[in-house]
Amino acid sequence: MKSSFSTSTFQCLHRLRRFLAQGTAWIVVVGLLILGPLFAPPVAVAADTTGIWNLDDGAGHRLGGELYERSSIDSPAGLRLRLNVQSEGLKLDHDRPLVLSDGHVQGWSLANRSEELMDSADGAIPVGSSQFDAGCLDPIPSEGVPLQMWVASSAGDLSFALSPGQVQFLHSLTDACAN
Repeated sequence: MKSSFSTSTFQCLHRLRRFLAQGTAWIVVVGLLILGPLFAPPVAVAADTTGIWNLDDGAGHRLGGELYERSSIDSPAGLRLRLNVQSEGLKLDHDRPLVLSDGHVQGWSLANRSEELMDSADGAIPVGSSQFDAGCLDPIPSEGVPLQMWVASSAGDLSFALSPGQVQFLHSLTDACAN
């Protein structure tokens, strides 16, 4: 009698342990599904396709970029690319254009519109920001071809390789201008 009680108790405990192990596994799976998106890298890719950019030249120079539609009475309307310094001590040039190139045949020069950033109080342009006319690129960049961007700064000409999402975003904007 003692052995049958012990056997059924052990079987019951074994089933309970197996049930709890499966339940714990489900809790872990559900937890990963809920918390996974918080740590997923596709968020950065999504930011590239919205016109908010993070640029890093690999040499310690970082810029934040934003593409937006300019609509002001004081200056011509149109698409602008605003760059903001994210590296200490770096100053952007307010006179020279931004240059885009596919590294083969095509190149574009975006006019510097930093004067649109002028602070009306003292007439100074912020040293850490520059703004460029990002209207329709002509000719339209070839689809799928990487683009390189050069920005004049106090550290010389900075070179940034645009991500595929950034290139696709520029391509779609230019495509929309052509239609």
